[in-house]
Amino acid sequence: MNRLNALDKRILNRLQEDIEFVATPWKAMAGDLGIAEQLLLERIKALKKKGIIRRISATFNTLKIGFASTLVAVKAAPSKVDQVAQRINAYKEVTHNYKRNARYNLWFTLVAKDKHSISRIIKQIKQDQTIDQLLDLPATKLFKIDVKFPL
Repeated sequence: MNRLNALDKRILNRLQEDIEFVATPWKAMAGDLGIAEQLLLERIKALKKKGIIRRISATFNTLKIGFASTLVAVKAAPSKVDQVAQRINAYKEVTHNYKRNARYNLWFTLVAKDKHSISRIIKQIKQDQTIDQLLDLPATKLFKIDVKFPL
């Protein structure tokens, strides 16, 4: 957080809202922020280069388009958890992950075209020797919340 200036925080907050479906979405967003489009694009590029922004993408109702998803909990040695997270992030099907101060100390979500793909990816991840245990926790009931992380 100390690495972020006030403008970067405003940009990150705005990126968590809808991106207008218009011919020039970045220009529209820059207008909302009261800055030039070029400055917005430069700041986004810098935040991505620093690893603060991992990706900007659409959010879909995966079930309505026939995809499958699951929550996965991993138990890894605390000294290895960052390395495990990096390897897990290499899968494009991983939407996000987070560390927890618990027995299962790394949690992530997987979204793929079908349950078979989910199983295949989980099998590959389980082969990582630095993972002690892995739990596949598919949803039995869907609760959709609109999570934002205000800065």
